[in-house]
Amino acid sequence: MDFTKKLQEIFPIGTKYAAYRDRTDRHWDVDFANMKRCGMDTVRVHATWGTVEPDEGAFDFDYYDRITACAVKHGLRVIFTLYLVCTPEWVYEKHPESRYTSAAGTVWTAHQQSDASTGGWPGLCYDSMPHRATVENFIRAFTEHYHGNDDIIAFDVIHEPTEEPSQQYYQVSWREMVYCYCGHSTAGFREWLKKKYGSLQRLNEVWTRQYQNWAQVHPPKSIGMYTDWLDWKYYRVDAQIDQVQWLSDTVKKYDANRCTVVHTGIYETGHPMVSSNDHFRLSKTTDMFGSSIYDPINPEMTAFVCDLLRCASGNGPYWIGEAGSGAGPMFIFVGEKPEESQCFSRSITGDDIKRQTWGQIARGAKGILYWGWRPELSTIETACLGFAERNGDLNERTDALKEFTDIFHKHKARLAKSMPLKSDTAILYNLDNCFTEGLISLGLSASPLIRPQNRFYKDTISLVGAYMLCMKNQIQADFVDKAQALGGSLKDYKLLILPYSVNITSDLAVAIEDFVKNGGAVISDGLCGYFTDDAWGAEVCPAAGLDKVFGLNVKSHYELIDELDIVEGECRYRNIAKNISEWLVVHKGAKIRAQYDDGKPAVVTNQYNKGSTAYLGTLFFANAMWNYSGDTNKMFRNLLSYVGYEPQIKLNGSEDSQNVEIRTMHDDEGAFVFVINHNRGDTGFDMQVPLGFAGQAVEIVSGSDSENVGVDGVLHTSGTLRPQEVKIFKVNRQ
Repeated sequence: MDFTKKLQEIFPIGTKYAAYRDRTDRHWDVDFANMKRCGMDTVRVHATWGTVEPDEGAFDFDYYDRITACAVKHGLRVIFTLYLVCTPEWVYEKHPESRYTSAAGTVWTAHQQSDASTGGWPGLCYDSMPHRATVENFIRAFTEHYHGNDDIIAFDVIHEPTEEPSQQYYQVSWREMVYCYCGHSTAGFREWLKKKYGSLQRLNEVWTRQYQNWAQVHPPKSIGMYTDWLDWKYYRVDAQIDQVQWLSDTVKKYDANRCTVVHTGIYETGHPMVSSNDHFRLSKTTDMFGSSIYDPINPEMTAFVCDLLRCASGNGPYWIGEAGSGAGPMFIFVGEKPEESQCFSRSITGDDIKRQTWGQIARGAKGILYWGWRPELSTIETACLGFAERNGDLNERTDALKEFTDIFHKHKARLAKSMPLKSDTAILYNLDNCFTEGLISLGLSASPLIRPQNRFYKDTISLVGAYMLCMKNQIQADFVDKAQALGGSLKDYKLLILPYSVNITSDLAVAIEDFVKNGGAVISDGLCGYFTDDAWGAEVCPAAGLDKVFGLNVKSHYELIDELDIVEGECRYRNIAKNISEWLVVHKGAKIRAQYDDGKPAVVTNQYNKGSTAYLGTLFFANAMWNYSGDTNKMFRNLLSYVGYEPQIKLNGSEDSQNVEIRTMHDDEGAFVFVINHNRGDTGFDMQVPLGFAGQAVEIVSGSDSENVGVDGVLHTSGTLRPQEVKIFKVNRQ
């Protein structure tokens, strides 16, 4: 059975429902009836390990049996999350050597956390095989108890896989954010190193150490070199992949027909340096992959995560495991400033819900599970999340939910089958960059938070900045990871964007060079290839021969700046250079397109065999998030022109300032075209969208008159969008 296809066709619209401290049934009938009335069909329930197995081998399923029966009575199906971070207290006593240990040496005992109020948080380390045996006994009992129950759609095998204690609130020491250093993890790391290097001698050569036996090798706990940290983080990635795969396999061991899913944590609050998430590999561990998304203010952040999930899933379906729904703000209760870039920072309106949800669907999401129905009570997250009021009353948000579901269910069958087409533009998503940058940023900020307005985590800020510029210019970009690039996937694209590619290994450089040789176009900003193999500093930048590809090399002279203009002839692009201005030595045949005020080259283009490149010697893509302006967008469009790339979708109007987005999805019957106004004001649009076939388009939200798509296969229409309005054209082939 194709479980992924089955889950794609189910396409659940639902919400988390878990009253952690009030475990009575007094609200179930009212809440489930209201969920169904608002168009939901699914409820996600957290099966907290500690409440199911409070004593070893003694299982109590009564609560979950009753809540499942009540949900089904009201026409809802169930997803169980195996909430293993709510570990029974007896497990801590049984496996004391398996407790999470931080880089600072803290050994965790059982605590409460906002969504683990039954206790047992953060659980124990899965590098411990004795602990896994205890976990398996619980999974066996739970899976066998619900074996064959078709009212249960899937098991979410672990809630937001990460280095769990890194999600603690109020932490100010970076060493308390990095895990796990228990004896099991240390031993596992040594075995991992033995497989990678083959000998202690080779490890000594790469790490520049003098180990005499493997017992002397320990994971790094302080910031010194990058090489050992890269190995440590990739070991942690491998360990996490193994953990999630094992959980999924264990469920299927006891019920081969049970669908499994997993969703990662909130990307903007969980940098890979602390989460150890590799989305491209995690997507292969279960039948459906997903993520949490909680940023209504920065639409490019939500969009970035969605397209990352889509691409990690092979341009395939994915779920939004948790979507923001609620009343906010959260952090006013803990004394932080209300930064606009922080998720949970303000209430989510009904218009936000409709715009975000349609935007997620437009990017291939095949399931939306909001968090949650009522706001949380008696935790740090009190009042910040939830569709309904605290007492369960319906409101403007639930009205918007019903407005969305009324339209969605009419077109669900086709929306479930439709997916975006593969793009002709790729953005390189390289974990080498994330770990190299993330180590320093974590040490400086003592926080995993990725906030667009601060200077930390330039890797992610640059990725989102590059994505945002594509988004504003109607380029439906894909993400390609390093493994895909090395495997030849770049040949499928016309344009490759390298945002803040500070770490370029020699094999990756060869793949990029081959791409350009064969006619591809590359755009990069500054510090490209500053590090290379084994995280050693490159002797020539850009590294590993890319200086020839870009037609330049960078002198060892990096001027620190706040913001600078870039000048091209009579045109001045204000404040689009940021952090550094590199001293570019331009090779013969390359062209200087723009300069800084001191006359030094700022933008250089080069023709290399059949392809072309453009290079900006500054942190241009990060600055697109820090300091976006119309000038930023003009320069980006110049870069596209320099390398001979032209977006296929045309949107006429004030493109430098508007925030209107066009997305397309295709199926065998035709296509859907989404026009999304992210602005808070009325916005006009005039668009030309090539679909490749003749047909008839009907706008399904307002039910307005149809539009003809002529023999040229281009949908050409115009109009005015209200604030946050979404128009959706369903196009049927003729």
